[in-house]
Amino acid sequence: MKFRKTIVGLLSGLLFITTVAAGKANFSGQWIMDKSKSEGLPPDMEQRMKVTQDGDRIEIETDIFQGDSLYTIPDRYSLDSKEVEIPVHLNSGEQTTAKRTAKWSDDGQGFEARDSAVFDTPDGKVMVTTVRKWALAADGKSLVIEINRTGPEGVIKTKRTFNRK
Repeated sequence: MKFRKTIVGLLSGLLFITTVAAGKANFSGQWIMDKSKSEGLPPDMEQRMKVTQDGDRIEIETDIFQGDSLYTIPDRYSLDSKEVEIPVHLNSGEQTTAKRTAKWSDDGQGFEARDSAVFDTPDGKVMVTTVRKWALAADGKSLVIEINRTGPEGVIKTKRTFNRK
């Protein structure tokens, strides 16, 4: 009986050490969107991202190619669950400040960010909320970003799958 308790204790300790050693995901690198595994995007859209991560801080530059146009969109996340303000805009050009909170997933292999913004438009005030879920595959070679945006046109869902370059 003592031997069994000792083995169980050692295995529990080993599992704890393995979990701590695995740590949190590192999203740093160049990412190319895999259109065949992505959903809810225009057929002529391509994306690539450059992600830089320092602990709980993530900086992103996303290049969006659509037709002959290229748009580069910077973004950032602070995964400490504290509310921060970020600049946001609608496709119509309206701009405001959103409140964002972001935190690691329980397994440390992804995170969830929630944004909320109110825009003053010619049609009145418009509330837009966005929830993004990032999940890194166990091998670190693919990344899935699910986005649910709720606004005046209802809920828009997209799923973007990226491969590490």
